[in-house]
Amino acid sequence: MAPLLGAVLGWSLALGMLVPAASAEDAPPSGFPTWAEVEAAKGSADATRAQVERITGLLRSVETAAAEASQAAVGAAAAHAKAEQAVREQQAIVEPLAREREQRVGEREAGRRAAGRIASTAYKGGSTAGALDALAVLGDPDGLSRLGTLEILGNRAAHTLAAYHAAANTASAAEGQSRAAEEELSRLSAEASERLAAAQSAQRNAQDAVARTEGQAATLRAQLAELDATAAAVEAGHREGQDALAAYAAVQEAKRRAAEEAAARAAAEAQTGSAAPPAHGTPGAAGAGPAPGAPAQAPPVQAPEPNVPAPQEPAPAPTPPPVPAPPPLPPPAASPGVGGVVNDPAGAKAYAAAQLPAYGWGGGEYACLVSLWTRESKWLTDATNPYSGAYGIPQALPPSKYATAGPDWLTNYRTQITWGLGYIRSRYGSPCAAWAHSESRGWY
Repeated sequence: MAPLLGAVLGWSLALGMLVPAASAEDAPPSGFPTWAEVEAAKGSADATRAQVERITGLLRSVETAAAEASQAAVGAAAAHAKAEQAVREQQAIVEPLAREREQRVGEREAGRRAAGRIASTAYKGGSTAGALDALAVLGDPDGLSRLGTLEILGNRAAHTLAAYHAAANTASAAEGQSRAAEEELSRLSAEASERLAAAQSAQRNAQDAVARTEGQAATLRAQLAELDATAAAVEAGHREGQDALAAYAAVQEAKRRAAEEAAARAAAEAQTGSAAPPAHGTPGAAGAGPAPGAPAQAPPVQAPEPNVPAPQEPAPAPTPPPVPAPPPLPPPAASPGVGGVVNDPAGAKAYAAAQLPAYGWGGGEYACLVSLWTRESKWLTDATNPYSGAYGIPQALPPSKYATAGPDWLTNYRTQITWGLGYIRSRYGSPCAAWAHSESRGWY
C-alpha cells in the first residue's frame, strides 16, 4: 500500500500549492510514516507503541488543522454577515435623511422664489435698490442684515426674507447630515466587500484543508488498524466512539455551567427585586401544599372579646417596580452569502427524516425537529449568526463541535445533522423535548 500512500501525499501536496502561502503555524502536519515503517514497528512491542503514538498524534493534528481552518471560515463569514447588517442599518438611516434633504431644499427654493418676487415688485414700484442688488445678497451669510438697508423692505418682505433665511439654514443642515450618512454608508459598503473577499478566501482554504485531511486521515487510520491488527472500519469506529465521549463530556460541562449561571441570575434577581407579599386572604396556588420543613399551621385565632377594638388592617403592600423588558434578540442566523456552500433545505430534511429511526424516534419527533431547526437556521447549511458565531443547521456553538462527526462540517449538511441528532439525544433525549425547551427558553 506504499504507492497508495505516496499518491495520497502527492495529491495533498498538489492541493497545498493552490492555497496561499501560510505561516509556519498554519502549515499542514508533516512527517507521515511510510508503510515500511509500520511493518517494521510490528516486530517490537515498544516500536509498535511508539509508532501508534506517532500516528495518533498526526491524526489529531490533521483533524485539528481542518477544524481550525473551518472555524476561521465561519468567523470570516460571521464578520461579513455583521458588516452586511451594518450596511442595511445605515441604508435605513440614509433613506429618510435623503427625503428630508429633498424636502428642505424644496422649501429653501420656494423661499428664494418668494423673496425674488418681492424684490421684483419693489423695484417696479420705484425702489432705489435694484432687484438684482436684492437678489445678490440673498445667498450671503449676512444677507438679511444688508437687506435691512434696502428700501424694498416692508413688513411682508421682512417676514418672507426671514422665512427664506431659516429655510436655507435648515436645508444646509439637512444636506450636511445626508452627506455624512452617505459617506458612512460608502465606508461600510467598502468594508463589507473586503469582508466578503476575506470570507471567500477563508472558505476556500478550509475546503482545501478538509480535502487534505480526508485523504491523510484515511491512510493514518489504515496504518493504525494494521498495527492493532484490526480492520480500518473498526479503528474508525473506535475513534468515533472516543470523539462521541469527548463531545458528551463537553455537553455535560456546558450544562453544569449553564445551571450555575441560572442559579447566579436567580440569586441576583432575588436580591434586587423581591416580589411583594401576597395580599391578605389570597389563596395559594391550586394543589400546592406546605413547603418541606415548614412549621405546622397555627390554630385559628378566636374572635376578640366585646368592646375590644378590632385590629387594624395592615397597610397594602407597595407595588413592585415594573420589570424592564428584556433586550431585543439579535437577528436570527441566515446565510452570509459568501458562496461555495450548497444550501438544500429539502435534501437536509429528507436526510434527517431517514436518520430518526436509528435513534428510535417516530414521525412526531420529526415534526418537532423540523420546527426546531427551522427556527434556528431555516435548514441552511451555512446559516451563520453574526452575533454569537453559531453555525450550521443545528447552530452549534462553537462550530468546531461538528468535527466529532466529520471534518467536512463546513459544507456538508449530513455531517451537521449527524452531530445535531447526537447532541439532541445526549442533552434532551428527543427532538420534541428539545423543541419544548426552545419554546420556553428561546434556545436549546
